[in-house]
Amino acid sequence: MDLISVSVLIAVIAFVILVVFISRTLFRLERLFRGIESTVVETQKDLHNVCVEAVQLVHTSNHLANEAKILINNSNELTKDMRERAKSLDVLAKSVEEVGVTISEMNEKVRDTANNVSNTVKVSTEKVSQVVNWGTTAMDIWEKYKTKREGKKKNGKSNINDSTI
Repeated sequence: MDLISVSVLIAVIAFVILVVFISRTLFRLERLFRGIESTVVETQKDLHNVCVEAVQLVHTSNHLANEAKILINNSNELTKDMRERAKSLDVLAKSVEEVGVTISEMNEKVRDTANNVSNTVKVSTEKVSQVVNWGTTAMDIWEKYKTKREGKKKNGKSNINDSTI
């Protein structure tokens, strides 16, 4: 073996070692790229799912926003209706208050009238009592006069003119 053959043999061995290391490196790179590829595929699937969920969330948010608008409109209408009813209740309350004032005034008038009637009855009762007393007194006087007159007639003495009685 000569020097050229040994050189070629060393070059071939070096080339084989180089090819073995490059092949191993390439196999490792292939595994690495396959792992990266599967990670990218999974990431794309996850990203797609996230996008789908985001779109659904946006639709749900829009739906909720529309329902909130409807609810706010209904609340505004209800508030308006309540205000109108409150105004009508204010009118009703004012009417009830006026009726209360009228009843109070009527009670006062009835009380005044009852007091006037009571006072009139008292005065009339006093007058009737006086008339009855005068009548009783007149009857007593008449009875005494009659008794005296009959007593004088029995005795035959009559100073009183009978024709006036």
